[in-house]
Amino acid sequence: MRIPSKTIRYFLCGLAMGAADVVPGVSGGTIAYTSGIYETLLDSIRSFDSGFIRLLLERRWMEALQHVRWGFLLPLACGVLVSIFSLARVILWLLSEWPDILWGFFSGL
Repeated sequence: MRIPSKTIRYFLCGLAMGAADVVPGVSGGTIAYTSGIYETLLDSIRSFDSGFIRLLLERRWMEALQHVRWGFLLPLACGVLVSIFSLARVILWLLSEWPDILWGFFSGL
């Protein structure tokens, strides 16, 4: 089974966004903008609107699922979560081992 290249790209963008979110002063939104997915991200978030809720309340499950761009959001969210959980441990370790250097690095950002 072959994974589509767009799915891999969205996952990698999510990894970069998550890494940016772990670093103080850096925004995952900036990474989304520079990687060219910012508008798609906003449109995907906007799809959780009253129409989506109405479809859920009317139990029109398939239409509700099709209302949201899951093919974009799921790989992106998985990348963000993997990055945050893996890098958070690294940041905590760096804070305990080399706090002065790490805070100096963060201050330089």
